[in-house]
Amino acid sequence: MKKKVIIIIAVVCVAIIAVVGTIFGVNAYNNYTIQQQTEQQVKSIDDTYSKFTKETDRAKKLVILSDFIKNKPSTSDEIKVEVLNSVEPKYNETLAKMQKFFTDDYDKTIKDNTIDSKTLEKTNDKKKLQSCIDNLEALKKTIDSEKSNVFYKNDIGNYDKKPDELISSYNDRITAIEKAEAEAKAKKEAEAKKKAEEKAKQEKKKQTESSNTNNNDNSYSDNTNSYSDSGNSYDSGNNNYSSNDSNYSSGNNYNYDSGNSSSSSNSSHGNWTHKYGDDENGYSYFDNNGNAWDDNGNTWNYNDARKEFGM
Repeated sequence: MKKKVIIIIAVVCVAIIAVVGTIFGVNAYNNYTIQQQTEQQVKSIDDTYSKFTKETDRAKKLVILSDFIKNKPSTSDEIKVEVLNSVEPKYNETLAKMQKFFTDDYDKTIKDNTIDSKTLEKTNDKKKLQSCIDNLEALKKTIDSEKSNVFYKNDIGNYDKKPDELISSYNDRITAIEKAEAEAKAKKEAEAKKKAEEKAKQEKKKQTESSNTNNNDNSYSDNTNSYSDSGNSYDSGNNNYSSNDSNYSSGNNYNYDSGNSSSSSNSSHGNWTHKYGDDENGYSYFDNNGNAWDDNGNTWNYNDARKEFGM
């Protein structure tokens, strides 16, 4: 009886040892499997991040990030829950660092194209403002195309509002600058027009004064010319006098009226002695050599007289 009891106890002990050993074996296997899967997932995450940091092309970086999100470890991949729980912090940390690359770029673009309100009120550089607007418009398009990956599990925050706010403020400033420019241009044109009108008035006034002066001068000249004409008439009489003398040689006879006295001339063609006039001194005579005399015995020479008096 005792022998049977001992045998039973021995069998039970063996069974217990076997069960415990099996349990420990299973647990050990499970732990090993978990460790192996965990290490594999960690390595995969590290490899992905290393690939991401080495890539210089932005579009390719975005593809790596997108694939990282799509290939997130899950139970559907026959990965134990314990593994998922173990690598989740590592995955989230790596995801955040990859997303930060893009958000840092957004922040830099916004910062580089931000003009504080005080400076904005004073700036008149439309070219600079338009450049900021163009850069921010491009940023909006970039954010819109990347946000599903960059803001995966994250709030987009102010990234979809800040660019619009800046663009609006810059457009308002450009409108204000253009309005001020238009007003300044209109004022300048008005001043130029006023100056032109004043100049035209001055020119017209000068022309009027000049015209009046010319009229006065012409009036004076007319009087002078009338006087000269009268003198010329007198000289003309003398010239005619000489003409009569010259024409004597051709045998012509003239009647000459000087306007002051009436004189007649005739000539003796044979001896070239000329008899002229009849006044209180009697007749005067002259020949073709310029010698002249009268009935009173006075003599002179016309040629000498002309030279003496510059006639």
